[in-house]
Amino acid sequence: MIERIFRWIIINPKNTLTLVAGSTAIWILFIPSLKIDFSIEHLFSKNDPAVERYFSFRDSFGREDNVITIIYEPDDGLRKELFVELEGLVYEIENLPEVKNVLSIFSLSDLDENAWIGDLYDEDEAWDKNSVLKKLKYIQSDPSFGSRVLSKDLEYGAIIITLSDQANNHKDRTNLMDRIKGLTVKTSPEWTYSGVSVLRTEYVRYMLRDNFIFLPPIAIILITMLSYIFRSWVFVLLPMITVLTTVLWLLGFMGLMGLEINIMTYVVPTLLFIIGVSDAIHIQARFRENMTKDNSSPKESMLITMMQMSKVIFLTSLTTAIGFIALTTTSINIVQEFGFEIALGVMIAWFISILIVPSGIMLFRAFDDKNRSTFSPLLYWLANTIPRRPWLFITIPLIISFTMIYKIKDVSTDASLMDDLRPKNKLYQDLKFTEKYFGGVLPFEVLISIDPSNDKKIIEPDIFPYIDKVESLLRSEMEESRFFSLSTFLRSVKRIRGDDVEAIYSQEMIGRIIEEQSKQDIKLVSNDKKMTRVTGLIENKTSSEMKKIYNRLDSLSGSFPPYLSIECTGTTVVALRTNDYLVQSLVNSLGLALFFISIVMAVMFKARSILFASLVTNLIPIFTILGIIAWFGISIRPPTAMTFAVALGIAVDDSLHFLLRYRKELRQGMNRVDAIKSTIINTGSALMITTTILVAGFSILLFSAFLPTYQFGLLSASMIGVALLCDLTLLPALCLVIPKPYKKN
Repeated sequence: MIERIFRWIIINPKNTLTLVAGSTAIWILFIPSLKIDFSIEHLFSKNDPAVERYFSFRDSFGREDNVITIIYEPDDGLRKELFVELEGLVYEIENLPEVKNVLSIFSLSDLDENAWIGDLYDEDEAWDKNSVLKKLKYIQSDPSFGSRVLSKDLEYGAIIITLSDQANNHKDRTNLMDRIKGLTVKTSPEWTYSGVSVLRTEYVRYMLRDNFIFLPPIAIILITMLSYIFRSWVFVLLPMITVLTTVLWLLGFMGLMGLEINIMTYVVPTLLFIIGVSDAIHIQARFRENMTKDNSSPKESMLITMMQMSKVIFLTSLTTAIGFIALTTTSINIVQEFGFEIALGVMIAWFISILIVPSGIMLFRAFDDKNRSTFSPLLYWLANTIPRRPWLFITIPLIISFTMIYKIKDVSTDASLMDDLRPKNKLYQDLKFTEKYFGGVLPFEVLISIDPSNDKKIIEPDIFPYIDKVESLLRSEMEESRFFSLSTFLRSVKRIRGDDVEAIYSQEMIGRIIEEQSKQDIKLVSNDKKMTRVTGLIENKTSSEMKKIYNRLDSLSGSFPPYLSIECTGTTVVALRTNDYLVQSLVNSLGLALFFISIVMAVMFKARSILFASLVTNLIPIFTILGIIAWFGISIRPPTAMTFAVALGIAVDDSLHFLLRYRKELRQGMNRVDAIKSTIINTGSALMITTTILVAGFSILLFSAFLPTYQFGLLSASMIGVALLCDLTLLPALCLVIPKPYKKN
């Protein structure tokens, strides 16, 4: 049956290619249906109680992650023209449709005459810098928000913009950021743009830019390398058409199924472009080998090639797909989608390869070039050297591996939300600048709740000392961060009203003050008056540092009345928890991928000695990369953790190609030495070609400004390169010293 199908493909190349082209045209029709959604919520685990708490918090208090902070640095902070510019700018920003409210040095003006600046630049009034300076110091000392809009030294000011909930998406955030920059550029100060909304907007821009920027150079590298290796325009064209068709089919399928392009799946086209060429290259290399040594006609040589390779490339595609499909075991939707889509893409690439490559070679009669492989001298040296010194090629990798295993204990999983940026990155520097003068941009929330069964309300005066204790602890743990609470707000109100700071307001009065404040600014108390928040914008913290703060708060809550409880939430808390969970899930997926790949290998080869050799060969690259991570102080984060399962699936392909060819030679009656030599020379060429292309493709990602993309490219290229080295040295050496697994048929 399979032979009849391949014979039809070979005899009818035009019909085959027409069928592929027609199918591609149909899939293209579904691509416009693709949706793009880069919401951070997609990364949250479905079953995490912390995520449920976070969404419950948002239901009660609204979003806390929709803030843009723009910081101005005037050349003269006391110029009259500066305040005219700033007030006009604030007015324009307030009237933008995406903006919910704006906090600035003018925000206290209507409430507190001591903070009123406007009359100082009235045309009828003389400009008095000393009066202005006095007012700025007064504003900066406001307990509720002074430190958020003016730095301690008054050298910098900030305008804090809160987006409406409806505008908290990438499209609206991007439009708003562009309009704000268009407004600020008309003013005299230098501006710095910061905040979580800016962070998200720029992250998405990095992702989209990487996807569009890297595809052309990857394509150029592929074309250049294929041209150099095969020296045939047909052998260059067919792999390129294969990967392009694969990407179009997959995108069409995603559009048909209603799947989205998100913060994980945006890289799918780029990855498929890199890994999708392998099957086509292996078919071309084997066809060239068969044409060189057989006297058969091109059609018969191609039929022999497809009968030899169809099963092999199916199995290698399957093991690669397993590496990706293992990612679907996480409880995070977009990771599941990413794993499924790449796995499907790999199998589509296999299917398209067995249609396009033989048809294209037959149609364009690309069977006259019989040049020897570019890598032959090296392969001949390995083929002659390894049989003479097999233990040398076993001992050296094992020594290196054991050294790396020793370093694995130093691998860290500690991470922060700014680990995705390089220190020299402009966005990173702006965030650090904001931390230095305004305490940070990362949202952090502590909820203080009263047991629903208790009759007390959170606004009762005897509750405020406990709120103060929470805020004081946070300020002591994060000295540079800015916090705002119900207690802080009431101190500001007392200041404005001229009341004694120790004055005790009635519950009714507190209720009226809160009601009026919540209409304009941050909501501090839940509707049922059972919960309040201590909200803050904090500096960048690692997971371990945040855990210490959680523990301090837990200890503090132990001294509270039993009806009071403390919970930490907010985007920062959930994101760090998700990071830790995702790392653990991806490590588990690596184990699962290794398990299923081992089953495939065991079914294929049956011989335990071969299975042992394969596992050792493919474990060493993992240990090596883990050791490198430890040596260079790279933390295990989602991009690095994902690398192992993905790269393992790709790296195993080379082992399968090698072992299947080795088994074939043994069963045809060769002794082990000759079988190893033949396998290294004949299969090694295709392995070196495909791996070189894979390494070159992943290496392009090293030019990304986005650190996750950079690390994924670095580690994938390194692991695949190490895997090839092991497959061409360690694996044949092991095959020579282990018991002979197969006899002549």
